[in-house]
Amino acid sequence: MIKKILLPIILAFSAFFAFLVTNNTTTVKADTLNYTVGADLPDNQIDKSGAYFDLKVTPGQSQDLTIKISNKDNESHHYEVSVNRGLTNDNGMIDYSTHGSADKDGLKYNIESLTTSPQDVTVDANSTKLVTIHLNAPKDNFSGIILGGIRVQEITPTPKAKKKGLNINNEYAYVIGLELRQNSDKIQPKIQLGNIFEKQVNNYNYVAADLINPNPSIIDNISINATVKDKNGKEVYTQDKKNLSMAPNSDFNYLIGSPKQTLKAGTYELVLNAKSGTTSWHFDRKFTITTQTVKKLAKTTIPKHTTPNYLLIAFIIAILLVMILVVLEYRKRYIKRH
Repeated sequence: MIKKILLPIILAFSAFFAFLVTNNTTTVKADTLNYTVGADLPDNQIDKSGAYFDLKVTPGQSQDLTIKISNKDNESHHYEVSVNRGLTNDNGMIDYSTHGSADKDGLKYNIESLTTSPQDVTVDANSTKLVTIHLNAPKDNFSGIILGGIRVQEITPTPKAKKKGLNINNEYAYVIGLELRQNSDKIQPKIQLGNIFEKQVNNYNYVAADLINPNPSIIDNISINATVKDKNGKEVYTQDKKNLSMAPNSDFNYLIGSPKQTLKAGTYELVLNAKSGTTSWHFDRKFTITTQTVKKLAKTTIPKHTTPNYLLIAFIIAILLVMILVVLEYRKRYIKRH
């Protein structure tokens, strides 16, 4: 009897709880791309089976590279075609999404200055258009590789913001790799440790270790173990990551920490070990987080303890009270009958 009375209540409670959860969840549907991009590989292509430009060049060489954009839609579209230098993002991945980044980390030749400026290309409906990118190789001899990517993105009007709910405008693009080299000489990988500082990402604070690749070569399959200790030698943070990559002459912020904990002002020690293949690096350095930095970041830091969902708590209490009353009423009637 009790089960028959309580089961509907439990089911009602479960349904209401599911409503509370799903009512705060927004499903984001990815846009369907209506175009494709391909590369016409030239005779000086090193990897003949590749789908990207892997070119052997000579000093002062000049040539035109051709890509094709196929518009599969029933109306014409505009596309931005740009050659972007290969960078390393904070996830430890090679990234070609940025154009016009500053020359640093020992960069000698920027592929953006060796190729055509960004273009606005119109492709008619249900047609394919060839796009030419002019390349001027460096006049001098160089070692290693010059890395970039030809990025093709459809130019669309900026959508109007919605009044309610979550409005995310996802951007998608095709990238065709562009790699220049004069020889196949291998360069010994090298990683340097730059500044160590506190950085805020998505309103959470992390320790950021600036890792630098100063050589014109890709470093891949990097594994990193990092530990942050307080002034007493106690471990505060520990972070392990694998399968990271770094673009030539680039750097990235290796983030160490947890959203659950924010460091106070004081002196700390970073112990970081990195490895790629048979080459390894070890860094051990003290750093300071100032009171000024802590106060500045605190203005935009998400509090560790969020406000409780009082509506949900009240509903749970009400359900429990109803269950208790039902049980008491049943016992009362049962005792009268016997």
